[in-house]
Order: sequence, then structure tokens, then C-alpha cells
Amino acid sequence: MTDDAPETISVSTKVVSCDGGGALGHPLVYLNMGETKRVECPYCDRLFLLENEDTSA
Repeated sequence: MTDDAPETISVSTKVVSCDGGGALGHPLVYLNMGETKRVECPYCDRLFLLENEDTSA
């Protein structure tokens, strides 16, 4: 049995923020993908997937 992420969000940067959304969210956290192209929020399990790397830096 696999546990699917409750929500998957495509992003264009390797650093993302998550607050859980809505009135019953969680503390704002910043997540860094490092060398991977994905990161999961430790509070709400949202999955963030990198779609295109930001090359403007």
C-alpha cells in the first residue's frame, strides 16, 4: 500500500514555502529541495515538484 500526498504542487523554484493553507493550517515553513526535484512538507505532507529550474539567478 502506498500513501499518496494529499496535494501535489508544481513549482518553478527549489525553495518553497508552505503554511498548510486555510484557517487550520500550520506554521509557515520554508523547504529547500537541495539536489532533488521534490520536497514534502513535514507538517501536511504536501508534495512540491520542480517543473522548470529557475535560471534567472
